[in-house]
Amino acid sequence: MNKSELITNLNTTHFAFWDTAIHLPNPTISINGKWSVAQNVEHINIALGRVNNYLSLPKTSIESNFGFSNRESISNEALIEKYLNALANGTKATAPFIPELNINSNIQELVHQGKNNLESFISNLQNWSEEELDKYNCPHPALGKITVREMLYFTIYHVQHHNKIIQK
Repeated sequence: MNKSELITNLNTTHFAFWDTAIHLPNPTISINGKWSVAQNVEHINIALGRVNNYLSLPKTSIESNFGFSNRESISNEALIEKYLNALANGTKATAPFIPELNINSNIQELVHQGKNNLESFISNLQNWSEEELDKYNCPHPALGKITVREMLYFTIYHVQHHNKIIQK
């Protein structure tokens, strides 16, 4: 996917997730020890915020902290397969990405925060060229150093994954 397609997919998948979330009953109730709808939304907001922070860093800072990739970006399909393998091997969200256990979370407010995060995320992404998406490493807690393009693939898949979770 090129940058334009990535942006379209980021918007489409996140808005579909938020639309599902605001239309589900009892968004603050956790079932079978799983995260509530509100906690899933908060988790996506946290993840978006973290990648947004990365995208807003000066490229010199990214280079010195994470370096350049020494390989081409893998395909979206290969990235998803790599993530699913990590999940199958027991990978779970790490502490910085775990939502608070606040059962009074207002789903409308969480969705509003998510939309603001995505707007900022896409604004920061505009400062990246196609070449830079494949050039810079980006840290991922389960996948290690991946390219920025791969992180964008992950961000799209991740919200789709959580949309399926909340639909169940």
